[in-house]
Amino acid sequence: MLLQEMRTDVLRYAQRMYKAGLTVGVSGNVSAIDRDSNTIAITPSGMDYDELTPEDITLIDMEGQVVDGTRRPSSEKMLHIKIYQSRPDVNAVFHTHSTYATALAAMGEPIPVILAEVAAIAGGPIPVAPYARFGTPEFGDVAVAAMGDKPAALLQNHGVVCAGKDLQKAFLIAVDTEEAAKIYLFSLMAGKRAIRLNDEEIPVLHEIYATRYGQNPLKP
Repeated sequence: MLLQEMRTDVLRYAQRMYKAGLTVGVSGNVSAIDRDSNTIAITPSGMDYDELTPEDITLIDMEGQVVDGTRRPSSEKMLHIKIYQSRPDVNAVFHTHSTYATALAAMGEPIPVILAEVAAIAGGPIPVAPYARFGTPEFGDVAVAAMGDKPAALLQNHGVVCAGKDLQKAFLIAVDTEEAAKIYLFSLMAGKRAIRLNDEEIPVLHEIYATRYGQNPLKP
């Protein structure tokens, strides 16, 4: 099986996404890219996450054509392709339908920087991409434009897209985005305006996260 390890990893993280409640039913999709061959491993369209095997993860090229596999790739394949084409720093993409972030997407409401974690992972508010019909190239275009160099964007009336240098990083961004959306919505329900971090603090926290958090090497 071509790119067996990458397909197995995509399956494992897709199942983690489902078990973490970041999507429901058969919605959502996950992919990773092998930059040496520009081959993308992506979850199949409309299949139960609990029943997937590595062989069900489809390999496609940067035009969306199947390279290996017997399953039809995710209907959102162009979203993933557009991100990989425009973001050489990205090697994994999660498209989720997590409850709280999707609620904000339905409201057209960005996630403001009310938490240090949002500043750290995104370096600013998590934006909302304008509505476009899912499964179309335009859907990928608006997502890419909204994301810019950020790791996540809400997709108006639809869901969330998160990207990272690998599957683990992209998954954690999806988790953090949902948690930030949840806290922001709770603050709105409490009837009080959450305190935003000041503009000077945001880039400092983003730099710390990028260079000093976890097992990243310390800057001299």
